[in-house]
Amino acid sequence: MGEGGSIILRTFAKLNLCLDVLRKREDGYHEIDSLFQTISLFDRMTVKITRGDGGLKLESNVEIENNIIERIWRLVNITDYDAHVLLEKNIPIGAGLGGGSSNAAGFLVALKTFRLISEIDAFELAKSVGSDVPFFLYGGTAIVSGRGEIIEKVEPLEGFNVDVYFPGFSISTKEAYGKLRAEWFGKAPMKATELYEAYRSKDLEKIKSGTYNIFEKVIPEGLLDRIEVLRSENPAALTGSGSAYFVLTPQGKYHFTKKGVVIDAFEED
Repeated sequence: MGEGGSIILRTFAKLNLCLDVLRKREDGYHEIDSLFQTISLFDRMTVKITRGDGGLKLESNVEIENNIIERIWRLVNITDYDAHVLLEKNIPIGAGLGGGSSNAAGFLVALKTFRLISEIDAFELAKSVGSDVPFFLYGGTAIVSGRGEIIEKVEPLEGFNVDVYFPGFSISTKEAYGKLRAEWFGKAPMKATELYEAYRSKDLEKIKSGTYNIFEKVIPEGLLDRIEVLRSENPAALTGSGSAYFVLTPQGKYHFTKKGVVIDAFEED
């Protein structure tokens, strides 16, 4: 590449249209069965690359601890360029919407676009920094299993809208997993593959019955009550381990997207 340049990206949020835990593995991780879907709620990221000595400057409209972008920059160990990242966060932090993983994927896409890393490098780095990050490199719709690292890309779902609600507090994923009981495992009304087919055929009754999240068993009662009100009329559930939740509705503010990251502008010096 030349002396550098700048790129502007949108990095999208995701929903777990269903999420079940099948078992706790010997390595301490949990085996999941989930249907992932990116939606049009997004963070905006501007990445500027200039000649330098490997420095990274990260600015955001919210304070972010242990930022995954900094971890990626340390791993790529680029010593002849500097990176300046401006991150406009719209996706709530700690809400089960995958905002941090989406940002990480956006940064990897930027580095790949500047030819600082290869396609293979991007995927390997994605796997090393977070289970959800590889999904966001592609986005759209996927059936996710293992501890979240096994991603089966499927034909993207289209024509659906959702509203997303954030109750104003975060939930620790680690703590949420710690509260799960073995007798709850594998109790989803249908597998992610079956729910995907219900979406494909636009079978709303089946979608409603298959929309499930095991973590609703461990969230505050008041939060569950809000979800139940929405669920009385339309498919609704917690996403991830919370605290955000969604409802599928034709009037929804956000729509399903086919990608996890979109480049809006790119200029190379």
